[in-house]
Amino acid sequence: MMQRTKIIAEDSREAMARIMRECGEDAVILSTRKVAGGIEIIAGHPAKIKSMDYDLGEESVSVSVSSNAALNDRKSAFAELLKESARAPEFKRQSVPEFAAAPAPKQAGKEQLRIDALEQQVREIKAMLGSELMLGGLKQAGASPALISVFLAQADAISCTDPDRRFAAFLAGRILHKNAPSLTDGPRVVTTLGPSGSGKTTFLAQLAARAKMASPDEKITFVNADTSKMGAAEQLRAYGRILDVPVIDIEQATELAQLSKNSGRRMSLFIDMPSSLVECSALMMVLEENAADLPPILRYGAIASNLSVETIERMMDRYPRLDALALTKLDEAPVSLMTLSLLSLRGPGIAYLASTAHLVKGLIEPDLAMLEDVIHSSLIGSGSEPLN
Repeated sequence: MMQRTKIIAEDSREAMARIMRECGEDAVILSTRKVAGGIEIIAGHPAKIKSMDYDLGEESVSVSVSSNAALNDRKSAFAELLKESARAPEFKRQSVPEFAAAPAPKQAGKEQLRIDALEQQVREIKAMLGSELMLGGLKQAGASPALISVFLAQADAISCTDPDRRFAAFLAGRILHKNAPSLTDGPRVVTTLGPSGSGKTTFLAQLAARAKMASPDEKITFVNADTSKMGAAEQLRAYGRILDVPVIDIEQATELAQLSKNSGRRMSLFIDMPSSLVECSALMMVLEENAADLPPILRYGAIASNLSVETIERMMDRYPRLDALALTKLDEAPVSLMTLSLLSLRGPGIAYLASTAHLVKGLIEPDLAMLEDVIHSSLIGSGSEPLN
């Protein structure tokens, strides 16, 4: 059972120090606000008294919840409480106002107290079981106890009926792109960036298919700049034949510069950028140098669901000016909570989900509810269902 302690200090550093000193390392931050004396923080922490006995005459109810109990112990206690509640059908709960003006009769008070104690314990254990998944996922993602406390307090997921779903909705609101760039407002230079194996070639073709459906008369050309990747040119040419889009191969930055000058603002270039940082940086520099003669340049980052967090971090460091992100290869592996937590702190936001290699049905523009489902599936450790 949790107790609450209110701390008022001049600043947050002093308040956190007092909380750690007075409440212990297991304390969680429930709320923070500015007050006249500085900052007020309310922290929840395990009760110092391990159990409370309610004297009910012939019977007594012992309420004891250990904040350090294992999950199996919580499940057993929860089952025992349900059995205890089922063995007491003779007690019918009375409707009691939250702020009663006068105490109930003595005998009714005993019965009500016993039932209230049982129901309160059931609610607390249910909350522990519900939040165990969420806390475990955050710890697995490498979050510190202090960060977890702030994150859950901001998500309002500490004291609600479904903390995992509330947290998923909170995280979805952070990672959904608020204003994704448009592919349909005239010619564009579209680039897909990412490490080898991130699915950026297929993602590029899916974006081109979406643009052709919106503007059938628009001139589109594929540019294969990833010459170091085996099979990249063949894969892009196959997509070009399906979409009736020509494909141009380039090997040097000077070739892209000449192509940029020739195409000008008359057509859209969909460029499959190289995975090599050096080659990609050189080509991006050419595009930026010729930006005055080109349509708007869009930079999409492809984040494959099977990429490690370390690889994603390096990618975000390489391409700090991304316009939007896409979660790709969702049909091969569920995206991890570690990846989602990282993208909530870095990146421009997720604008697309690529569930399969299908050119039309495989690319989805998610809404909050769809992202919430993806995050919730990652949180509880089950694979995401196909989104096609």
